[in-house]
Amino acid sequence: MKKRNYLVSILLITFMFFACTKNDDAANLSSFNGFYKGMDLSFQNELEDYNIDYKDANGNSVELLDFVASQGTNLVRLKLWHTPEDGENGLADVKAYAQKVKAKNMDFLLNFHYSDYWADPGTQTPPAAWQNMTIDQLKVAIYNYTLDVVQQLKQQNTLPQIIQIGNETDSGFLWNYGKVWNQFDSNWVNYAGLVSEAIRAIKTIDTEDKIQIMLHHSSVVNAIFFFEALEIYNLDFDIIGLSYYPQFQTKDLNLVVTKLNELALTFNKSILMVEVAYPFTLQWNDNSTNYIGSLDQILPEFSPTPEGQKAYFKWLITTIKNIPNEKGIGFCYWAPDWVAFNGNENTSTNGTSWENQCLFDFDYKALPTLNIFNLN
Repeated sequence: MKKRNYLVSILLITFMFFACTKNDDAANLSSFNGFYKGMDLSFQNELEDYNIDYKDANGNSVELLDFVASQGTNLVRLKLWHTPEDGENGLADVKAYAQKVKAKNMDFLLNFHYSDYWADPGTQTPPAAWQNMTIDQLKVAIYNYTLDVVQQLKQQNTLPQIIQIGNETDSGFLWNYGKVWNQFDSNWVNYAGLVSEAIRAIKTIDTEDKIQIMLHHSSVVNAIFFFEALEIYNLDFDIIGLSYYPQFQTKDLNLVVTKLNELALTFNKSILMVEVAYPFTLQWNDNSTNYIGSLDQILPEFSPTPEGQKAYFKWLITTIKNIPNEKGIGFCYWAPDWVAFNGNENTSTNGTSWENQCLFDFDYKALPTLNIFNLN
């Protein structure tokens, strides 16, 4: 009897130890529950200076990060510029906002642009500090810079769950060193070599291999060529990141589904729709031209209304969850907070081209689309 009680005690202690260890790991690792419902809030470090009065659907004032967390947002994406031309989105900004994100028990996606300003398929300018280097010197620079950033984030206990190496790198990055477009279409070895150095730096810090690494392409339809071209280099990454903006890409939703499924069946990678948005109106609330302003830019299936915006995201979430082999892991709404407001001449009622694609209306009240962030 005593032996039996002793064994029971040992088993109980062992169970409690592993249960506690598991819970501690869960707390340290992630709030991820199987599907990311994310937002790119890279503008917030700047917008917070203007005390914008965001509101819930009933018109009650809210603190933005608290509110989106309460609505089910579980991932926040932040872009990082090397030496920002406009003073925004530098490492100090990212570190400060990452602490706020982690305090709300949300996951953090770090978006390395490897530039001093916007990087996209048409512009991939190296940081001024890296220009005029040789390719070998640049590999050292990208390794050291990436290592330093990740190390600083680790030191303040805000390691990202996902790190994105380059922004919309359809044509490569760090032009012309890592360009893979037009006369540089045989330059994949240099692009892959630079990416490999960034990955090596991340894994030097992330010795337990907890960080998911993502490569980002701007086109659902054309991404398969990009990732096929990279296969021979055996890059150690986990996630295919995609943008989908109907005004710039196909409006054939059947083709979108087909291409997502093809990516999942061709490559053994998770898929994150890391930049998505849709208008709730074609009107504007400032003096700046918006990216979307006419019916020929939207999807015929979904009207440019609050309910149309919500219906589109229901379709999108269903589509992602139906990607074969459970490879669809979520989405990230781009700049849901970039509303028009009374600020300075650069960031103000004359400065946003996005207010009709936000998740807050022109009175800063939460739109119905936010309700689906709470859905499983």
